[in-house]
Amino acid sequence: MREHYDQLFDQISAALDFDCDLTIELISHRFTPGSKQVLQSWYPNSQLDLDEQGRVIKRNKFGGIKYVYDGNTMKTLKRYFEQQIARRLPNAKILYWT
Repeated sequence: MREHYDQLFDQISAALDFDCDLTIELISHRFTPGSKQVLQSWYPNSQLDLDEQGRVIKRNKFGGIKYVYDGNTMKTLKRYFEQQIARRLPNAKILYWT
C-alpha cells in the first residue's frame, strides 16, 4: 500500500513544483455502523477495509460510535505521512491529524 502513496506523493510533488501556500489535513479512515451500511450498498464490490474486528471503538459525547485504527497503527500512519510531506512538500503546513 505504501508504494501507492509514494506514487501519489510523487505526483503531488511534481504538480506543485512552484511556490504556493499549501496546507494539508490528514484524516485516517474511520467509519460508523451507518456509514458502513451505506458504503456497502453503494459500492458492493469495494475492497475498502470495513472490518470492525481490526479496529477500536471510539465514542462521541452523544453515545455514537465509530471504528478507528488502534493507537499503534495511528502512530505509524502519522509518522509515515509526516515524513513523506516533509520530504516532498517541505513548505506545506499540516493543519491536523485525526
